[in-house]
Amino acid sequence: MDSLLLSESKKNAIAEGSVIVFVDEASFRQTPTLRQTWAPCNKRPQIPTRGERNTQKVLGAVELRSAKYVYRHQTDYFNHQTYRSFVEDVVLPGYYRRGHRIYLIQDNASYHRHPEVWEFFKQERNKLEVFSLPKYSPELNAQEPLWKYTRSNSTHNRFFETPEDLCSSLFHTFDDMQRHPEKLLGILRPFS
Repeated sequence: MDSLLLSESKKNAIAEGSVIVFVDEASFRQTPTLRQTWAPCNKRPQIPTRGERNTQKVLGAVELRSAKYVYRHQTDYFNHQTYRSFVEDVVLPGYYRRGHRIYLIQDNASYHRHPEVWEFFKQERNKLEVFSLPKYSPELNAQEPLWKYTRSNSTHNRFFETPEDLCSSLFHTFDDMQRHPEKLLGILRPFS
């Protein structure tokens, strides 16, 4: 979908009283990531690591106008079943209001295009209008800057002894995003 169609879809959603929801997935590793920080000259900060390759997987969705945020943590790999389940069990109950459809904007992950997922979308046509972003265009997905925000506030320059410690840090950030959506409005402004 090009930007002209995206703008037209936004106009249609507003006229219809619908909500625009961006959805995406991300993986967060237990291995520490170094980010810009203060340190004495010529002394690079050292963050210990356990050398384990643990990854936490999260599906997230954000409503554009209110910045209402929902997510689901999972241990399974992303696939068409986990994606459909997320939309059905988290996104629909989180955003749908009677008579006001959700304009769901997703990227082009292969499991988003799976026939079972599209069959589900057809069945829920009265609640969902689905749009796919152009391939390789994460800059158009409003969920992407929220992943960056999450990494900045949860994982960069931090050591996690256990996978549970990583999850705790992530959940703390996600819960804060849910309690204080006003913090996200500035991040989402370019997508409005």
